[in-house]
Amino acid sequence: MERDVDAIRLPQWGRVGEIGGVVPYEVQDTDGQPIEPVRRYLRDFVAQGRRAGSIRSYAYDLLRWWRWLQVVDVEWDKVTSAEVREFVLWLQRSTKPRRTPRTKSASTVGTINSITRKQYPGDRYAARTIRHSNAVIRSFYEFWIERGDGPLVNPVPQQRRGERRPNAHHNPLEPFRPEGRLRYNPPVPKRRPRAMSDHLWEALFAAMRSDRDQALASLGDWVADQVRFTGAWVRGGAGRQAVVVLAHAVTAPRTSWRTMRAPATETPAPAPVRDPDWVTHRTRTEHE
Repeated sequence: MERDVDAIRLPQWGRVGEIGGVVPYEVQDTDGQPIEPVRRYLRDFVAQGRRAGSIRSYAYDLLRWWRWLQVVDVEWDKVTSAEVREFVLWLQRSTKPRRTPRTKSASTVGTINSITRKQYPGDRYAARTIRHSNAVIRSFYEFWIERGDGPLVNPVPQQRRGERRPNAHHNPLEPFRPEGRLRYNPPVPKRRPRAMSDHLWEALFAAMRSDRDQALASLGDWVADQVRFTGAWVRGGAGRQAVVVLAHAVTAPRTSWRTMRAPATETPAPAPVRDPDWVTHRTRTEHE
């Protein structure tokens, strides 16, 4: 069934409550009562050794899914892949709800931090968020299908390769093996390598108050400058080629280690070859 996803607005139905105990979080309805299918799933999830942060993240994903079920008027155990498909389409086109409008962060939405080169969160659901949501919903229904409840088929399907069915000829005495990617998973944009400009590097170096830290930074910078490419060739056929670059290793001079080894008030002096290059004091914690 196709829906007008642009016209759908999720209600502020239910909440995620922090309750402590064995399961630290639970999804509650408008009356403050736990949603039983989610509660039992999260209890099993905790038994797998998951951290509290993961429990909270899964709870919020399932709360958003339950709100979607309220809008489309479908019971959780009667869901098909059509509801999941429309839900993914809605996530791709919707804006994340906010309790208060943006103020200082309005100018940086979705932009790149000039210092860390990390991207600021945007107003729309990112591809990784949608993929995580799909994984949570699929895991939830796998839990109930294994127990003979819920829909007969997992509503979050996997992408088939050719005509081969996932887990074909499966041994009922063994667990199902994960096969293939999820059908409605959007591609994740490739991350560009982050680099630091010269003036930022100089500012970072000037902010270091320890001779040891400056020596370590200088050592890494020296090694990077000394690397020389010795050759390259193209490997692979048409449509799938890779340029392989050869570089020879460079040994750092012992004077760099001498700088880190010497006290701050002394000038690095030559030392016997067999002397240690790194000397430090470390206090063990009570857990070690």
